[in-house]
Amino acid sequence: MRKSRILKSIKDRGLKITPQRQLIAEVLEGNKEHPSAEDVYKKVIEIAPTVSIATVYKTLNSLADLGIIQRLDVGDSKAHFDPDTKSHSHFVCIKCRKIFDVYEELSIPEIDNGFKVLKGQAIYHGLCKDCENSQ
Repeated sequence: MRKSRILKSIKDRGLKITPQRQLIAEVLEGNKEHPSAEDVYKKVIEIAPTVSIATVYKTLNSLADLGIIQRLDVGDSKAHFDPDTKSHSHFVCIKCRKIFDVYEELSIPEIDNGFKVLKGQAIYHGLCKDCENSQ
């Protein structure tokens, strides 16, 4: 079995691999659905019903703060999480609310006034193919 990139990143930063972190990493690893904390929590409690939603929130936010996963604000008042930290954008369907990865070459704009851009997010909103075809 392939070693989890998320668990490896946690360990590389000197953090302990707790059972909760391991379970959350398993739920996230390879997940293309960009789940919210509530979505992750629902999957986690299927396996470990004693894990609290507070633990899930804290773990996801810690992983995002460390750059191990991405935290996304797609405009629906809750954070979504993406285990793919490679440079990419996102597309949100305004009808079905699905979030899609968009891999494209985007250059980081040069900003005057002494700013140094370290990271950014581009999130596009519109209709996915399925929703557009169903209209």
